[in-house]
Amino acid sequence: MPSKPRLSTAILAAGLALLMWGGRALAQDTNGWVARYELIELTGADGKKDGQSRAYAINETAQVVGWVDSGGVRHSAHWQSDRTTDLHGTVHFALKHPYVLYNQDYSEAYGISNAGQVVGTARALIRCPDASFVIDNAFLLRPAVLSDLGTPIPGDALTNLMTFSNPCGFGYDSAATGISNTNYVVGWADTDGGVIRAFLVHPVNNAFVQVVNGGNTLLIDLGTIGGSDPVSSATAVNDKGQVTGYSYTITADGKSAYRAFLLTPQDTNADGLPDTWFVPGAAGQNMLMTSIGTLGGTNSWGRDINASGAIVGESDMIAPNGGYFTHAFLHANGTMIDLGTLRTDPTQGYSAASAINDAGVVVGWAENDKRERRAFLYKDGRMQDLNSLLYLKDADGNDVIPSITLTEARDINAAGVIVGWGEVRGSKGAGQTKGFMLNPILVNPDMLDGDSSGGSSGGTGGSSGGYTGTPIFGLPQHLQNPQPSTVNGSTAQPDVTTNPLLSLCGFGAIIGLALALAGLVGLKRRGWR
Repeated sequence: MPSKPRLSTAILAAGLALLMWGGRALAQDTNGWVARYELIELTGADGKKDGQSRAYAINETAQVVGWVDSGGVRHSAHWQSDRTTDLHGTVHFALKHPYVLYNQDYSEAYGISNAGQVVGTARALIRCPDASFVIDNAFLLRPAVLSDLGTPIPGDALTNLMTFSNPCGFGYDSAATGISNTNYVVGWADTDGGVIRAFLVHPVNNAFVQVVNGGNTLLIDLGTIGGSDPVSSATAVNDKGQVTGYSYTITADGKSAYRAFLLTPQDTNADGLPDTWFVPGAAGQNMLMTSIGTLGGTNSWGRDINASGAIVGESDMIAPNGGYFTHAFLHANGTMIDLGTLRTDPTQGYSAASAINDAGVVVGWAENDKRERRAFLYKDGRMQDLNSLLYLKDADGNDVIPSITLTEARDINAAGVIVGWGEVRGSKGAGQTKGFMLNPILVNPDMLDGDSSGGSSGGTGGSSGGYTGTPIFGLPQHLQNPQPSTVNGSTAQPDVTTNPLLSLCGFGAIIGLALALAGLVGLKRRGWR
């Protein structure tokens, strides 16, 4: 029997194929090579491998955002190359507003643009005339940060997007859940009545905030689909300004329900850019917001939207045997399809789709036959457990013992790089989560020990080694010059004639090429975070 090739040789050849295929790499193989994923586990706030974290979003230059656990509380975080940044350390950024964000010990980052602009929510203590309040407000953190702690560059590096009204009234909280590469930011914010409404904001004269009577008048209230309950929330926006999310409405049979929506803005001045996101109807209805329906059940929730307007999320459905479940869906060209679950009978169990890239590849979570939650990949009409697609070998071809089980995939970029989180295995890790990044690779089937499915039985995940990131607090200077660099919007590639991996994450000859190819959303009410 011939000896197996060393992993570095096998993956380097695969990397060359990935360079040619780009974001379509996982859709095919070359000369019998098998598509797999290499797992990177993201470090916590203290730089230790066992620190808790979750990854929510990734851009096209492999910058990842989410949160890390810091002393039992969540801090917004940014990962890139070999660096982990606790964004909550940016307390020195003074705002031109009545209060400073991050003065309380909590924040989460939910989205990041290709320019490195981060959005999320952060906690602040505000002092009103009659009392003090702790509130959560949406933020935008720009990559242009302070080059010196005492000398700010023009413009706020950290912007509090605030709410529709004065926080000392009833408009307390807000969260920014998504950002496009064209500077559209969406999320939800409390109104004067304390009811959450979907919002969109885009810069006017380079500003995202204009304060009048204590509220941000640049926040556009997106309204609702229509009905007696005025609740809505936006979860994602594409570069065209199309928005998805969910809204309360009244169904044809008179029931109150959540419905996923598509909002397509108007270009009223015919300059090629959208300028109108709200056309009023009755009782707060937005005539530009339309329900995309359900899979046959009562409710649906939109979670992500790609460049062509395809939407993914989850919807209630009624199984053929009469069971009532919530399933992941894909809505495109006016049709909603059920993505099923990871059970032997895919009509049974629960699932939810979190993200879709422009190639139509979907990620999320689904139940298996043991009713365990597992991260999934859906492409070409097939749902697969991502745990079964991991390559569990080190650089010498030795088996690697996995340390986490991938339980939720949260975002996928154009190159097919996936982020999310998994549950730490073992009794000591019970209930703990750790963020991950999955890089698509091609593997010589001779390296798979005759197992063409990859991974291991029982749906457990794998690891190729530890993430060697160094935590940075207070001054995320690396946000100024994201690596790998981009040229005309394309990611610059390393010289594959040398070891393409040493400069990225310190993993030797497995991961860096895929990282060089590399190109999150959420809500408050339904435990979406």
